[in-house]
Amino acid sequence: AKAGEVFTLSFAAVNSERAARELASQIRVGGQSPRITTAERGGTTLYRVVMGPFSSRAEADRVGKASGQSYWIFE
Repeated sequence: AKAGEVFTLSFAAVNSERAARELASQIRVGGQSPRITTAERGGTTLYRVVMGPFSSRAEADRVGKASGQSYWIFE
């Protein structure tokens, strides 16, 4: 990884805050729960269920696998 590069683990991007909270409440890895971030997409608010930042893709991947959920990683 390049210096200063960080990786975020994303479990979902949904348009319902309730759905995002419900999913986030089901995920716990090493005593940590995901947080919910929002993004605007064409006038719609997306609620993302994310963990991180992680300093390496491998670390993000390890936590993602430990969660038992489907996930993707972005920089």
